[in-house]
Amino acid sequence: MKPTVPNLLTLFRLASAPIFLALFIGSGKDGFLSNVLTPWQGLLACLIVAVLSEVSDILDGILARRWNQVSDFGKILDPYADSTFRLSCYFAFASQTHGKWIPLWMVMILFYRDLLVTVIRSFGIERREFVAARASGKIKAIAQGTVAISLLVLAVFHGDDAGKLIEKEQEIAKLAMWVVTLVTVWSAWDYFWGNKHLFHKKERPAAAPVPEKSTGSY
Repeated sequence: MKPTVPNLLTLFRLASAPIFLALFIGSGKDGFLSNVLTPWQGLLACLIVAVLSEVSDILDGILARRWNQVSDFGKILDPYADSTFRLSCYFAFASQTHGKWIPLWMVMILFYRDLLVTVIRSFGIERREFVAARASGKIKAIAQGTVAISLLVLAVFHGDDAGKLIEKEQEIAKLAMWVVTLVTVWSAWDYFWGNKHLFHKKERPAAAPVPEKSTGSY
């Protein structure tokens, strides 16, 4: 891996996932950081990490194209870094650490959607055909990132002292998660339908070139 700025931003986003989980879980009641951070401080730190992660996602693609630093490393790792961080956020939200913000079954749909895309990409590698990012993946990424930050904002500025969402904010969180879940299901179907030929296609003898437009969230 060449240590370019876009690649470093991708690695930062990947490293942000365990940092986010540590801050979220550790700052909860009886958490391992509870002697250092109050629940409010922990959630504020999570909000900062989430914003920085989403900004890095925007910047790495822009800088890679502007500085002609698009790399195979970035094309492969970038979508996985996005998925790892956002899923970490939503699994944390579904935990009981600061009160259960969202249902776990919705988060599992997000997880299985990304797993499906990984399987499709694996079939693409076997068939020597690159599976490019689709518009539905970008829309899904925007929806998930926006809602994750919005839930943290609600908790920081409108939650109680324990970081729990009060009744009105809980209703907002559920509605937002329905939007994210439906967009995620649509994206899963779009990827499957757009690449269904891979599941019955014979393996090609030579690898196809990776298209420039393949960068982005899957």
